[in-house]
Amino acid sequence: MKYKKVLLLFPDYKGGYFGALRPPAGIGYLAQILQEEGIEYDVLDMATGCDLDTLKAKLLSFKPDLAAVSLMSFMYKRSYYIIKYIKEISGDTTVAVGGPHISTLREKVLEECKDIDFGIVQEGEYTLLELCKGSEVESISGLIYRKGGKVNFVGPRPFERDLDKFPFPRFERFPLGKYVTEEIGIVSSRGCPFKCTYCPVTTSIGQKYRMRSAENIVDEITYWYSRGYKQISVLDDNFTLNRERVLKICDLVCSKDFKDIELNCNNGIRADRVDREILSAMRRAGFKYFAFGIESGNEQVLRNIKKGEDLGVIEEALRTAIELDFTITLFFIIGSPGEDMAKVKETIALAKKYPVFDARFYNLIPFPATELYEWVKENNYFIIDSEEYLNNNSHWDYTPVFATPEFPQEKRVKALMLARQARKEIRYEAMKRKLKKAGPLSGIIASLYINDWFQTQLMHNGVLRKNLKRLYTKVS
Repeated sequence: MKYKKVLLLFPDYKGGYFGALRPPAGIGYLAQILQEEGIEYDVLDMATGCDLDTLKAKLLSFKPDLAAVSLMSFMYKRSYYIIKYIKEISGDTTVAVGGPHISTLREKVLEECKDIDFGIVQEGEYTLLELCKGSEVESISGLIYRKGGKVNFVGPRPFERDLDKFPFPRFERFPLGKYVTEEIGIVSSRGCPFKCTYCPVTTSIGQKYRMRSAENIVDEITYWYSRGYKQISVLDDNFTLNRERVLKICDLVCSKDFKDIELNCNNGIRADRVDREILSAMRRAGFKYFAFGIESGNEQVLRNIKKGEDLGVIEEALRTAIELDFTITLFFIIGSPGEDMAKVKETIALAKKYPVFDARFYNLIPFPATELYEWVKENNYFIIDSEEYLNNNSHWDYTPVFATPEFPQEKRVKALMLARQARKEIRYEAMKRKLKKAGPLSGIIASLYINDWFQTQLMHNGVLRKNLKRLYTKVS
């Protein structure tokens, strides 16, 4: 069966407006390959504020024969509900799901949710395309399907080695004016060669590192710059893994003579994959902000989670980046194996040691199929089962989902609250530094900036964001 009209759907994950920060690149890639193959499609990013009535209207007006739904592990039951709703409104619409959750749990997802017709595992561009073109389902690598009352998996599709073959997203049917930020996210590589115990990334995008060429990446930057987008975020975690590629990208960007361009690495880069030469080149090219994924300020904890970095290297990278005037955010996780209150305090001390812009302390959530998840399960450390915490908790919650003898539940809660207060202090001092030209007003503005109520308003009010950005630019 061929599918001629495809609705690409990103669900609204209740409790997290962050899904609307920028257009989702994964769906963007699917949209672009459908467009170039002449397959009619539309997009509904429910994270931009759409509700079920909006979805109903889209289903009735567009009348898709295939709905391709992005399925995250967080709030996956919300996606199941939306899929059931699609079937109720448009029973003739076939539903396929892709994304991290199906890539991790595979057949189990279709066994749990009877309204899902197909699962697309890992890299989905070619699998979706073959499905739409009517290939026999038994022959489509990467596809999970139903037949004879059973759920079947064809087998994994080999990862595409030449990522330049994929057309980069143009987001032509996305509501670009409704996203929280005025930036475009690009993905420069796929795959992660590292083995951090807590990270589910390798099950979703593979362990083999694959990268786009420097020329291809700069073509994408040029495309968006020509359309008025001067803020570009590199979304992959391993942008700096190949130093020669980074240097070439920076040289090519410099040759373009972009005016007022701002390039960022929001998702976190490894400290052991940068040095002064790379950071200097990035600074010249217009990179201004990036995050370091540090995770802990204790050497033993870093070894326990198989981070593969030591604090000496991390701190050297931090000092160099600060010297080169980057705006830096630090990522940490609270509650790793072997951690206790004393080690958490070491992490907080490291976060406060340098004049960074932000430090985010995440409540550690074990994702299914990770080494961490299996360790917690084997030792019977769970306080909350995975079905509950994946659908009701998040990295930002202060409710631990597991506990260890050396770090019991009540101490974990205390540690998370200490980290929360430390983050407020770090952000307060950072904002005061940024707004020093404002004189006595800097402290007042900084206090407002770290206020929880104000942050909520800022996230949901686009007019407020834009006006404050203008004010911030003026006084900083």
